[in-house]
Amino acid sequence: MAQAKILTVGGTPYEIIDETARRNAQTALNNAEYNRQGQIGKYGGQSIAAILAGEIGSGTVYDALHKRIAAANFAGLRVGDYLDVPLVSASGVAGQQSVRFIIAHIDPYLWCDDRGKGHHIAFVASAPIAVSSSYAGVANSSYLPWNATNTNQGTADVKNPYLCSQLKGWETAFEACLPEGLTKYLLTQRVLLEERYSASGAINDSNSWSWQDIGKVWSLSEMEVYGCPVWGTPGWSVGFDCQFDLFHDTAHRINGTRCRWWLRSVASGSASGVCSVGSDGSAGYYSATGTWVRPRPGFLFG
Repeated sequence: MAQAKILTVGGTPYEIIDETARRNAQTALNNAEYNRQGQIGKYGGQSIAAILAGEIGSGTVYDALHKRIAAANFAGLRVGDYLDVPLVSASGVAGQQSVRFIIAHIDPYLWCDDRGKGHHIAFVASAPIAVSSSYAGVANSSYLPWNATNTNQGTADVKNPYLCSQLKGWETAFEACLPEGLTKYLLTQRVLLEERYSASGAINDSNSWSWQDIGKVWSLSEMEVYGCPVWGTPGWSVGFDCQFDLFHDTAHRINGTRCRWWLRSVASGSASGVCSVGSDGSAGYYSATGTWVRPRPGFLFG
């Protein structure tokens, strides 16, 4: 049915439908619905490229997002919104042309660590990533053991187990798969990272911590997923980490995929166990040489 938009009186046209008001009203309704979905954990997310479409101009979505974050302007952005990131190399990744990264938390570490971070958004891959069958250390065609040997210990030179891990090596290779337009805006994450080392031999619990740079691409800690140490060493494994908003419900730990994924935290009471997220969303730990676990990396965009 046609709608009259103009009323002409005495030869003078008058607009009787305010399109701007209509658009604003519809936007307000949409935002209210998105907020409702978020409150009940059912928000499906929107493409950040679509949200920022009017701001991209001749640049990229990464440029537009960087400008927003630098201005501490997070309007219209929600936990669950996503970037579909094309891969520039297949090194370390099996059969994927792109990886979806979801907003997990906004400004979780603002002004934190021993140097102080500026405004940022924490992203995490939407699902565990299948590792390339040609990658050194791959297991069962697409999985990655946390370590090549069955240990969760640091060394005399590097006392933080995570920094010595095969998982960390894969993350470095994966970072090289990401476009430079994205990586130039990624912050090097610096955390209070657990140490586990004794000159007398392998130990079952972490025994210290230290401020460490863990790179631009990294695996989440048990604290960032579960909000507390479950299998990690109480105290030393927590550092300054907080639970990401995305993981307030169990469902987002698996996000529709039932695949176990690694955390950077190592297990308490074991000289070889590493914390992981189970295929059912439960907290657990697995042998460092476990062959049925995948990485699910994240990064800070700032």
